[in-house]
Amino acid sequence: MRRLLLEPEEYCRRWVPVHQGKHPGERGYRAACVRELAKVAGIKESTIDINWGANFEKRPNYMPRLLRMADVINQLKQVLPLPPEFPFE
Repeated sequence: MRRLLLEPEEYCRRWVPVHQGKHPGERGYRAACVRELAKVAGIKESTIDINWGANFEKRPNYMPRLLRMADVINQLKQVLPLPPEFPFE
């Protein structure tokens, strides 16, 4: 069942370069991760930045499952003609 979960760092490595244009090690990468995670979770960036820890190790327990769902949607958007903001419209 572990494969159904996706931690914030892995989600960021996969999707921040695509959605935010930043790559690991670049200046502003963590801020881009925070923006992307906030978008997926529907919460304020400051909540993530302040409460989740430097490497997102204090993330809420629901996040790995939510990030896996977002990952699947992102993969589908790469092959299907879905609206750019789907499913957050």
